[in-house]
Amino acid sequence: MKNAPHYIIGIGSSAGGHSALKEFFHDIPPGLSAAFIVVTHLLRDHHSMLPEIMEKYVVMPVERIHGIVVPEAGHVYVMPEDVLLEIRQGTLYLTPRPEDYVWNQAINVFFTSLAEDQREHAIGVVLSGMGTDGAEGSLMLYRHGGEVLVQEPASAQFDSMPKATIRTDHPDLVLPPRELGQRLAAMLQVGHQTHTGA
Repeated sequence: MKNAPHYIIGIGSSAGGHSALKEFFHDIPPGLSAAFIVVTHLLRDHHSMLPEIMEKYVVMPVERIHGIVVPEAGHVYVMPEDVLLEIRQGTLYLTPRPEDYVWNQAINVFFTSLAEDQREHAIGVVLSGMGTDGAEGSLMLYRHGGEVLVQEPASAQFDSMPKATIRTDHPDLVLPPRELGQRLAAMLQVGHQTHTGA
């Protein structure tokens, strides 16, 4: 693939995530060798306008995921409502969200598949949100050699998800979202990872 990304970056957020996403992307430039996949908690029957909102502040192309998608570097992909998202062999697949799915674990589902598929080329970012989604998936990223970046709980509108990830995982960076974006952009521009020995 001509524009294949060197890294796949999964970004998980829930309550309070809109402002965190805006801050995170504020200083991320175009042209990075990475694809950004945004996974959020959405109501089943409410059409999300997140891609249209993000287009206003993200300098890269932003698109809603439809069907089967092969992500390209320098693009942002947003998961739609009422589905689960996985990545297999570098390709994004949507599956219907089960009717009996009481607790939304969309971030864990994607992060786990990301860890297994991309290994050391996977990066997970956990932003503001309620509950513990993202913690288990972040641990899988760590175990498979990926990176984990977490919003500093004090800067989050809802700190449950960041705190759960910090307790469960070994995050490489814990910073306010704008600083996370800055550090990630710098890391991608120089082509090295953040954790010791990488």
